[in-house]
Amino acid sequence: MTRTPVLAAAGLGTSLYVHVPFCVVKCGYCDFNSYVVDDRAVHDRFLDALAVELGRRWRGDAPVSVFLGGGTPSLLDPGRLRRLFALLGEHVDLAGCPEVTMEANPESLTHEKACIARDGGVNRLSMGVQSFHAHHLRFLDRAHSADRAEAAFAEARRAGFDNVSIDLMFGIPGETAAEWRADLARALALQPDHLSCYNLTFEPGTRLHRDLQRGEVAPNEQELDRDMFLGTRALLAAAGFEAYEVSNFAGRGGPCRHNDHYWLQGDYTGIGPGASSHRAGVRSTNLKAVEAWAEALLAGLPGAASAETLRPAQRASEALWLGIRRTDGVDLDRIGERLSLPVAAMFDAVVAEHQQAGWVERAGSRLRLTGEGLLLADRVGSDYLAIGVRS
Repeated sequence: MTRTPVLAAAGLGTSLYVHVPFCVVKCGYCDFNSYVVDDRAVHDRFLDALAVELGRRWRGDAPVSVFLGGGTPSLLDPGRLRRLFALLGEHVDLAGCPEVTMEANPESLTHEKACIARDGGVNRLSMGVQSFHAHHLRFLDRAHSADRAEAAFAEARRAGFDNVSIDLMFGIPGETAAEWRADLARALALQPDHLSCYNLTFEPGTRLHRDLQRGEVAPNEQELDRDMFLGTRALLAAAGFEAYEVSNFAGRGGPCRHNDHYWLQGDYTGIGPGASSHRAGVRSTNLKAVEAWAEALLAGLPGAASAETLRPAQRASEALWLGIRRTDGVDLDRIGERLSLPVAAMFDAVVAEHQQAGWVERAGSRLRLTGEGLLLADRVGSDYLAIGVRS
């Protein structure tokens, strides 16, 4: 019997995302809005603007979840990290929130910073380890060593965190199946409470993608990536972890409420440069550059760069695109009721094609990926997304 709960979704509250855009290095594979900025005056200006945006856009509601991401929130020095939680605490009851996650990288997470985060209301840490092999860490431009990753994990435990997630990455060019199994084994030896295991992708606009186009790097054979993916699910299941999404595995800490809220198309407010928000079909995105975003807010102007009102068909297609990644899949009738659309009829043709291909299975109004479909989750989801574009 599955342990995965149906978590908060659209109409059941709002999540809060806080984007801290600073990193010690810009990794070649990363397409997130992050910058290498050593000038602490810029960090201060970021916090000044964050306080303004929080005051304007978060009205004291109790969030479903809070997620501090980036970038690398743990990069802030202890004083500025304390200030971050102080200004958050002026607007959000972090202690009363069921899940408050902070992303951290091993090179910048110290026992002191872990204690500051814990005292500030964080009850879940998400640690970007990616690999325990030195040559893969170098390829990925990661600034830590395997030993430092283990030490940071221990410091998080010593600070009192009983819910720590580890991010790992497979499909690194040249990686062997044995190396990936060794990474999983070393991660499991730490006894994490959640694992995210992502297949490396060559995102347009990144240095890694440019290297691919120049022929300087090549992806692994698809069959090897497939074996790594399936092997991961088998190994983690044997270790007691539940695959509740294509790349995410719940241990003692349970699923990540915040991410599940996204996959269920719940409302969220994004604070910080480049952060996105969604409420009742209206999506907005902040200015990406730190200085431009901060200058606008400190001048009394909005920090948003764009906004769009999604058509009902777009919302339906995005609900399937996001939700099909969950192990529980999506309930077509519930989406239809929420959006007042004949969703099942809208997607009948493409769903029938996917069923015939063996990628999805349908039980009543619930649609979910099959074992074969898990390997093609992006393809399946993009087919649903296309329906909204054409409608």
